Amino acid sequence: MTEDEFRELLDRHGGDLERWPRATLREARRLLAQSVAAQAMLDELVAVELALAETDGDATPPADLADRIFERAFGARTASSDALTPDAVPFPGATRPV
Repeated sequence: MTEDEFRELLDRHGGDLERWPRATLREARRLLAQSVAAQAMLDELVAVELALAETDGDATPPADLADRIFERAFGARTASSDALTPDAVPFPGATRPV
């Protein structure tokens, strides 16, 4: 099993290896015994799963969350793009088309 295959299985089956298909479990454990990168992938996913499990399942997002995300993602860009002139370069280091 490669590290990429291991990552895909982590994404598909989660960090609890006992829930993985038996056919892949032996190779996954073999990879974990040999690969620090695979161990780090598993540790990272387990930490995320534990953090998610600790959150209040009844919590609801704020009513204006979508509006705040949209404003932060697009609001500032829209306001600044209005101030650009045709000769302005939008990003430092960028070049204008010829």
